[in-house]
Amino acid sequence: MTDSCTIGQGTTVASRIYPLLVLAMALAPGTWLRTEVEWGVDSPITLTAINEPGAALPEGWSLEGMWEYDSDGLSFGGFSAMLALSDNRLRAFSDRGARFTFVEPDQPQVPYRVGTSMRHPRQTALQLVKPGFANDLWDIESATRDPTTGQYWLGFENVHAFHRFSVGSEAEDVRIFADEVDWPVNSGAEAMVRLQDGRFLVVPESGDEALIYAGDPVAGGEAQRIGVDFPYADFSITEAAQLPDGRLLFLMRKVVWSVPPFEAMIAVAALPALRTSQPLVIRPILDLTAIVPPDNYEAMALREGGSGTVDLWIMSDDNMSVMQRTLLVKFRIDPAEIGAALKAN
Repeated sequence: MTDSCTIGQGTTVASRIYPLLVLAMALAPGTWLRTEVEWGVDSPITLTAINEPGAALPEGWSLEGMWEYDSDGLSFGGFSAMLALSDNRLRAFSDRGARFTFVEPDQPQVPYRVGTSMRHPRQTALQLVKPGFANDLWDIESATRDPTTGQYWLGFENVHAFHRFSVGSEAEDVRIFADEVDWPVNSGAEAMVRLQDGRFLVVPESGDEALIYAGDPVAGGEAQRIGVDFPYADFSITEAAQLPDGRLLFLMRKVVWSVPPFEAMIAVAALPALRTSQPLVIRPILDLTAIVPPDNYEAMALREGGSGTVDLWIMSDDNMSVMQRTLLVKFRIDPAEIGAALKAN
């Protein structure tokens, strides 16, 4: 663990209750929420650069930029998962069943081509699901993608489900796996990664187990269950992604007594070997508290850069609250430097 990550493990009853009260206020209806706008309204999406210098970063990390997106449209906000697409685009998915596709903010903000049509550099759309599931599949919490075919998978909460989509976002198939797990309805497939070897790793927001599928979980097959070893029980996993060297990065956050009532961190884990029952050992590497503006960071995506570096994007879920924002942060990381820091600690 690097010196920059100093997260205490001790908690009290009061320290757990007060943050929950703040969160309840933040999520309460009425004056706390956005002014409601109908889905069909095409509201502009604004982009603003943020210049709020934070604490120094450890070796192997650089902060490349921070931005805020905003819109009055009901389809905007609540983003809990994100994918890195081609042509310097990102796509975020919300817990209201929408997707937000946009050009990375440090790239030229010009329309891009999809098939024979041109698209706006920032636009939302309803994520259409397989017929018969529209009333149940809307709370999107995780996303992963096959870089070869462009197919992608979404994980849903409330109804524990995986849904596969084509590269053109056509609904292909669904698997409801609620009977296969003992997870609360509000703690579903919070993190999902299609691994480089074709397996799928799925981790709930809370709990001490992870699922590994030998292939596409929608296509069938029983999951291998492994334990999760993480020393900070007050943090919850919100997303995961795989580095080029095979290790896994985890985005995590906890509820605290502040406004907004969240702290976030980045953690890393080595993937257990094939056909073993070893636990997923997750260890923190970067405390984000003094580095980025506080908010409910739930989405993460990676894009390989030059000279062995990786661009790491994280995005916050504003919970449709006036107390929170839709923030996007870009880090550039050197996986080799991160590995050296872990070995040194």
